[in-house]
Amino acid sequence: MKAPLSVMITHTETLKRNLKNDPQTFNHLHILDLESNRLSKLVNDLLTLASSDANNWSFIPSAVNIDTLLIHLYEQYETVCLQKNITLTLNLSDETYPVLYTDSERLLQILCIYLESAIHHAKQTPSIEIKTTLTSKQITFSIIDHGEGIKEKDKPYIFDRFYCADPSRTHQNNFGLGLSIATELAKRLNGTIGCCDTPLGGATFYLTLPINSYQKKKR
Repeated sequence: MKAPLSVMITHTETLKRNLKNDPQTFNHLHILDLESNRLSKLVNDLLTLASSDANNWSFIPSAVNIDTLLIHLYEQYETVCLQKNITLTLNLSDETYPVLYTDSERLLQILCIYLESAIHHAKQTPSIEIKTTLTSKQITFSIIDHGEGIKEKDKPYIFDRFYCADPSRTHQNNFGLGLSIATELAKRLNGTIGCCDTPLGGATFYLTLPINSYQKKKR
């Protein structure tokens, strides 16, 4: 399905560029473009989970510069947040980060899932914070939002596949797969994930990884 979807998206974008002076046709193409991208995201998420079930995910551990990774994450979503009037804050540790041996792309994928969830559930004039907590044995990455929060009845299920809390208010791009993908990725990185309430409202999603876990395995 990926190949035909890619062709559809490419040709739709070309038509949109050529038909800007025809508002009605442009609007139809815009809707087609949005839905094609939405379907493409669903296919990619399903393929990711299928790879996890088949135990054939590729992981490439290496020494990760945490400062660089977090700055990259911030810059990746800064413009999106500005467009939505969301204040995005990056709080780097005053301490020097240790070398973390993990798969940087998979780690970034988890944090992106958290950030996208926080953005979709943001309230008016919201704020989102990227934060780390460091101990001698582990590091915790947290995405803290002050949005609508998570109801008590939904908390046990939010990391389950296809679970959508309060479907009437669920963002149209949410198929209930993002957090379940984050769960599978965290397991492969020897980490743990979870969620708790943000003081004064909202939700905090976190990922805890052991420091130098891959280095110890290599030895």
